[in-house]
Amino acid sequence: MPNTRTNQGVLVRAGVHADPHTGKTQESHMAMQQPVRVDMEALSGLEPIASLSRDQIQQLIEQSVWERLNAGVYLFHEGEADKQAIYLLSGSLELSSRGSDVVRLFHSGSEDARHPVATETPRRFSAVTVTPCEILRVDKELLDTLLTWGQISAPDEEVVMCEQGIITVNKGQWLNAMIKSPTFRNLPPANIEALLDRLEPIMVQAGDVIIRQGDPGDYFYMIDAGVAMVTRNPDDDEESIEIAELNQGDTFGEAALISNNPRNATVTMMSDGILLRLAKGDFIQLLEQPNVHWQDYALAEQEIARGARWIDVRLPSEYQQGHLPGSLNIPMRDLHKRAQSLDNGISYICYCETGRRSSAASFVLKQYGLRASVLRDGLQGISPDLLTT
Repeated sequence: MPNTRTNQGVLVRAGVHADPHTGKTQESHMAMQQPVRVDMEALSGLEPIASLSRDQIQQLIEQSVWERLNAGVYLFHEGEADKQAIYLLSGSLELSSRGSDVVRLFHSGSEDARHPVATETPRRFSAVTVTPCEILRVDKELLDTLLTWGQISAPDEEVVMCEQGIITVNKGQWLNAMIKSPTFRNLPPANIEALLDRLEPIMVQAGDVIIRQGDPGDYFYMIDAGVAMVTRNPDDDEESIEIAELNQGDTFGEAALISNNPRNATVTMMSDGILLRLAKGDFIQLLEQPNVHWQDYALAEQEIARGARWIDVRLPSEYQQGHLPGSLNIPMRDLHKRAQSLDNGISYICYCETGRRSSAASFVLKQYGLRASVLRDGLQGISPDLLTT
């Protein structure tokens, strides 16, 4: 078992990496999968992380792996199909492939190092450290999910009517809170805007019982403002047990909606506040996959030849790293603004890295009467040789 020690508050372990082609091993120091203390400002200069909010960057940091490696350690090998975006924070790497004698050096602090190292899947290169290095391993799926939610357009403040009167809400804050919920992190991207429209704000007072143990489930709730207490009454016991305190951004009530079982706890407001609620029917419907028209690349190319247009909904920094020839670059955040200027006489095929952002984009375009489909599996599902810069 490798040794462990603490380095500047980050738990690290001494490990051994082996090159499967040569069988040689190399000792390294590698961070364990724990929340890591990486400089927020340093990450805000990396792409496409730079487009995320500070809250989202913090979420990414907490679920990423920081590693300190000696020279001679392989990060990945040609042909591997992993789901990591690897950023070089310090040091230098060497990229090579079996089919070429050309060796490429990759240095921290360079323009290239603002982007993940050799992102193609399967890997087209092997990467080995040539100096001691620090790297950050980020889960691609999590990064893409955060990018999708971060690009959804929502007004900062909006005046809405509720049963108790007029209140001001901030849907941008709702998005930041919902992405922290595992339930909504798995929400089909095309349904995110519909979720914002269907959430109903209600004003509550201290002492209000929002859900009661044993009752059937009717709503899902999120706290927009205020504090609530979760209590449970054990079998045949009159004394309730305090389970947890809920604060702004916390959610409750989904278990009974998903399982169709009675409420397993009581939630009572400890202060005045505002809750966002979603009716059971809407909750179940939004968790289902929407009607997205997916296209395989070969069929999409035939449609492009007949006059359709590609729309790359990634950020400009991602687009510049490689895109499909002839594609328009309209990031998700700009879609509402630019959709009205698009020609409704032609079809559009949206794409991103995975299909997540582009499925949400197709939903937006359809709202403006445009014909939109989505490239199945995104760019990760096609050969990098098809891209241009």
